[in-house]
Amino acid sequence: MTSVRRLRILVVTLGRHGGVTEYGWLMTRALTRHADVAVIYSSFADNRDKWAALDCRQLEVRTISGRVSLLLSFLAFARFARIRRFSREFRPDVVYYPGGHVWKPLLDVLLPRSAATVVTVHDPHLHLGEDSLGFRLLGWANRRRVTGYVLLNQSQHADFVARFGLDHSQVIVIPHGVFDDYSSASDKAPDITALTGIGVSDLGRYLLFVGRIRRYKGVDTLLTAYTMLAPEEAGPLVIAGSGNLTDSEKERLHTLNGRPVYFVNNWLSDAEIAALVSSARFVVLPYHSATQSGVIPLASAFGIPAIASATDGLVEQVVDGKTGLLFPPGEAGALRALLARAYAMGDDEYGEMSRECREHASTNWGWARLSIQLVRFFESLGGAVADRPPTTGDTFRGGA
Repeated sequence: MTSVRRLRILVVTLGRHGGVTEYGWLMTRALTRHADVAVIYSSFADNRDKWAALDCRQLEVRTISGRVSLLLSFLAFARFARIRRFSREFRPDVVYYPGGHVWKPLLDVLLPRSAATVVTVHDPHLHLGEDSLGFRLLGWANRRRVTGYVLLNQSQHADFVARFGLDHSQVIVIPHGVFDDYSSASDKAPDITALTGIGVSDLGRYLLFVGRIRRYKGVDTLLTAYTMLAPEEAGPLVIAGSGNLTDSEKERLHTLNGRPVYFVNNWLSDAEIAALVSSARFVVLPYHSATQSGVIPLASAFGIPAIASATDGLVEQVVDGKTGLLFPPGEAGALRALLARAYAMGDDEYGEMSRECREHASTNWGWARLSIQLVRFFESLGGAVADRPPTTGDTFRGGA
């Protein structure tokens, strides 16, 4: 009996920091269970050790660490020759980019043109404060020579297809999965009280904003809403992440001296993020715009509900009244009411919401399920991929 050749997927992930790099690793780990996978990753990646531990063919390359190295990197001919040789020896059916990179136009020339090219687009629209010529050019470069796109939410699907003149069959929506390795047993659990300055008695009681601080993420709305709470309504609040507050946000934070507000302005490790989220009462996402959030699936897996603005992909991640609470983006008064409700919520209501969160996460955001969707999308794209028999559900086994 002739065996069916497994799909060959070359994953190209050249980022260094942040959720996109972690998303790529988690999706790639799941894909290795269902296909022959090779990966090209950056030696500067924060999660480099995780990539190196994957059971698949891999090539680690030096990428860029700043503007000067970006310009010089295009002259590293030996480096690109290695990439070309590695990819052609692997002979992929699909080249998959979990996120874009400035090198992609050059890689389009080097990587096998017989392979389908698929890119996950994390932000179809540029966020407030990030709409610059450089970001626009990067987006244009990463849309060149693409067979198919993966989006993370349904709300932006129709606009994305229309804006770039695509066929609906070229674009699939696969939601963001759970960052289920953030609480790795190999990481010593951080001391949340030492990290934040919060008291032990407030663990499990604080509301949490966590992640990079950017203008579009609405820290201004959160601080305004919290200021509107009466002293007897206001419980502990933690704001944690790298980035810079605006002058108005700094001023608002300063006026909250004496209230139980804790600001941790550092880059956070995976273990620190997991510890902060798992010890919170709610996570708060007051974003002015959002494609999606990796925080919500992570929090839901821990049974932590979300308070989020009803914008773009966040609406698809939070079931209002069941796995969290939604409010109109930018409306501090509406957010104030939800903050007060979260602090005052009784154990029975909170326990039911927490159970709904865990159920929703396990049902919808496991990587085994998401990677099956991605492989089937690869198979639908035609060309070399279509020459293989389609995947059946029985092919895939294992959990998220």
